[in-house]
Amino acid sequence: MYMIQEPLYEPYRSAEVPRYEVGERAARQILSAAFAPEVIQSVMQSPLLATAQVTAAQIRAGLWTARKDSLAPLIEAVPRKGGEVDRILGEYCLRHAKSPTHAVPMAMRDFILLWFAAAFIRADGRMLDLCGSTSCLMMAVDYVAAVDDAGGGGHAAYGTAASEGLACLGGKSVTQALRDTVLVDAVLRARDITTTETRRIMDPSGFVDAAGGPVTPREYMRARWWDAAMVPYHRLPMSTPGYRSVTDRLGTLTAADRCGAIKRAIDCAIRYNEIVDIVPDCANGESFNEILLALASGGGHAVYGYADALARVTDDVLECDCGASGHEEAAEIAMGDCLFYLLTTRYQMRKQLQSLAAVGGATQRAYAQRAPGARLQAVASTTLRPGNLLHSDTWEPLWKPAEAAPRMPGRWAVHLARRAARRSLPADTAACDRERCETKFTSLLVDCDNAPHQSLRTLAKQWGDVFDTVLTAAVADQASLRQHPRPLREIIERIWLHSVVDGDEGTPNPAERADEQLAMDTTQALFATYELPPTEGWTIRRAFSGVTTSAIELSGLSPYGRMTDGISRILLGTAPS
Repeated sequence: MYMIQEPLYEPYRSAEVPRYEVGERAARQILSAAFAPEVIQSVMQSPLLATAQVTAAQIRAGLWTARKDSLAPLIEAVPRKGGEVDRILGEYCLRHAKSPTHAVPMAMRDFILLWFAAAFIRADGRMLDLCGSTSCLMMAVDYVAAVDDAGGGGHAAYGTAASEGLACLGGKSVTQALRDTVLVDAVLRARDITTTETRRIMDPSGFVDAAGGPVTPREYMRARWWDAAMVPYHRLPMSTPGYRSVTDRLGTLTAADRCGAIKRAIDCAIRYNEIVDIVPDCANGESFNEILLALASGGGHAVYGYADALARVTDDVLECDCGASGHEEAAEIAMGDCLFYLLTTRYQMRKQLQSLAAVGGATQRAYAQRAPGARLQAVASTTLRPGNLLHSDTWEPLWKPAEAAPRMPGRWAVHLARRAARRSLPADTAACDRERCETKFTSLLVDCDNAPHQSLRTLAKQWGDVFDTVLTAAVADQASLRQHPRPLREIIERIWLHSVVDGDEGTPNPAERADEQLAMDTTQALFATYELPPTEGWTIRRAFSGVTTSAIELSGLSPYGRMTDGISRILLGTAPS
């Protein structure tokens, strides 16, 4: 992949998104090809759509019908998914957009930029932005006229947002990504058709039996890769020069076919998405969700500890010594996935948790943060069994439950500090520098484990201090630390206060825009580091990702853990007293 011409749009600096007739024409051609009757018919007859139909029937039979009464209070509580474009337009107008109308394609394009800037941290920033522009064509089919429509307008509006990427990027991998996009869009369209048909099935259990039995995790993940547009989403940024040493000529990380740890890490984008969509998917009748399928197939215990297992995926790929190329890159992508789905305004993770806490009673207890002294053990003691999935063919978890691990009082923080430092520092960091960072992490994690709920907010500054310590150990040119780390340090502290700790406090205010401001500020601060020399910029971004995801996942206060363990407790009837 290469740039045919320099882009004109500068995120959060430009007043509008430029329009390119050649790009808009290409967008129309791609969508036209995706909607062609012969393409839709071909996809409708594929194993992917058969998997989607049986998955929908399994979830209807095992969850929405059997556990309808348990789910109803959760569905009633959480904010409706969708309409995020309207919520963010005012912020764009405060940041140079000419008008709300001009801000709409900016919001669409920058939505993906947050993900790409956080996950593909070895790429050129301008190319990442153009990749995000091109990726708007997947959202055009997934969002327009959907129950959870983002509010960005029709297909033409997404074509405008995609036009600069289509006009400025070229190369064989771009051509292949556009072919992938046609297929993805056709899959999404066909999925919508089959979803409507599946709702008419009178006996979903009988339908599953007649289809040959339940969907396995491997069958589900193969179909979900196309439903989630994982192929083009990853092909584009991984075709940039920063990833050529670990991919083939078309941007494919081929080591994922040989190394289960790398495959699990790349799949994290799907799994973090599944977590934030647990309740919204139930509310909207969306049935293509691994967690809902696991709950329907294996009950609450099939998901309890899922988020701790997901945290372990990132750390296991960093420890893997199989000899394949791409472990560091896969871990960075997984950490970026963790950041994106927590922060992006579409999924409203903080407001979901606030709303569930406001229900009171058993629901509030099921979704509550872990008690002091009991926070680190679950995440520290969770281990993964060999493989490249998270469940067996019968939907048994492939992670070791925390309860089965031996007690190690006082040592959980040391273990997690080692994992946090490995996330945050380059692999070749000197042992003495790594040990100094581990010591800093250990002290903070002990405080995270033991602090009373009302004192957790006071730890924000310590997370900023840890970031400074990591940067001092990792960045060779200390001059570059004078400009960019300060905004990123402030972002880390805000994420701790706003997204990790604040999910327990109060009822969401529909009028406040703190989520939107944090997402935009994070994107802007991260994107600014791409102006640095490549090695320095990558080192700072790696430190940011490592420290921030450690605060989110390794502190024992993971919002993702509260979402997965909460639904498990509700279905198992084991909410703590």
